[in-house]
Parts: sequence; C-alpha cells; structure tokens
Amino acid sequence: MTGPVRAPLRALLAGAVTAVVAGMALTGTGTAHATGTPLPAQASSPSPSASSVQVPAIQVQLSPSSGTVTAGSSTTATVSTAIINNGSNTSIAMTVSGVPAGVTASVSPSSVNGSSSAALSVSTVPTVTPGTYTLTVKGTLTGTSATSSATYTLTVTGTATAPACSTASWVGTQVYTGGNTVSWKGHQWSAKWWTLGEEPGTTGQWGVWQDLGPC
Repeated sequence: MTGPVRAPLRALLAGAVTAVVAGMALTGTGTAHATGTPLPAQASSPSPSASSVQVPAIQVQLSPSSGTVTAGSSTTATVSTAIINNGSNTSIAMTVSGVPAGVTASVSPSSVNGSSSAALSVSTVPTVTPGTYTLTVKGTLTGTSATSSATYTLTVTGTATAPACSTASWVGTQVYTGGNTVSWKGHQWSAKWWTLGEEPGTTGQWGVWQDLGPC
C-alpha cells in the first residue's frame, strides 16, 4: 500500500495493540502482573504447638498433713493420688522417707492404680526421742519419670524412758560364777566364768562379761 493509505493503517494497528494490553491488565491474564500487581502469598503450614505435647504427671496429697502422738502410740493419714496425662501408665508406687529412729511408717497398699487412695500408718516406740519430724510420701508413675510428693509433720510428745532392768545390779565386791546375770548401766550381762571386781562393759568382747542387750 502506498500514499495516503499507510498512515490510517498504522494508526489502526497501534490502537489494536493498546486495546489488547489494556484488556490483559483488566483481566489479570498474561503478563499483566508485570505492571506491579503482587502475586498472592502462599499459605504457610501451621507448626505444631508445644502445648499439644502432653507429659505424664501425677499428684499425691495427704489428709491430714500432720499429727501428734505420745511416744509409744501410732496414727494414720489418708494418701490420695491422681493421674494427669498418663498415657498407658496407671500404676503408682508409693514410698516413705525421712523416718527417724524409733518410728516406723508405711503406705498400704504400696502401689495404687490411677486416681485412688491408700493409708499412711505411723507408729512409735516408747523410747523414741520427742520432737517434730517431717516424713515425705512420694509417688512414682511406673515406667515414667513422673513423681509427686507430700509431707507429713509428725510431732512426738512424752519423755523417752528405758524399761527398768529386773535383774539385780552388779556389785563389785561380790563373786560371780559362770551363768550368773546382772544389770549394769542399762544393759543385762552374763558371767562366762568366775569373776570378782571386774565391771561389766570394761572387759571387752573376749572378757568375762557377755552383753545380753538393753534391759
């Protein structure tokens, strides 16, 4: 084509190109995003929450948590247990620690299942030293490291006294022969052979006096 026809044709083609580009921008197709329209953000996967991981736990409680006894008597308390997030474990082993000389303490039964109860039994001997003691009752969830403890405050009153010796006291000027028994300094003694003036407890293991124990 020549002459005056070329100018109108160029104008027609330019208009067509402009229309196509404008249409692509409106419809969001092709390379229209190159004009600055941001691509939609990709959704991220939620991460696991730390709180969703359940750790086995138990709880041990005592009622009452304290008691007062006279030396030589006994008392009891109730042990209550509960399990939290136990999974497949339900058995709780019970122990008692901090028990002083002259006192015995135990939990019965020594193993309980799940949320249950048991009995703490505490007994004292007449010669226990009066005072206040702290016993610790501990539960351990079998197969795990989960534990829980509760304390029991035991107060013992009275005066510790040793039983009186019924055997006659040793006399330094008296002759004793094998088989004779005497009491001396809270113990009972038996003569192994003839003796005079040898104080019980001073002759040693191989000496004339055999220690029969406290009396």
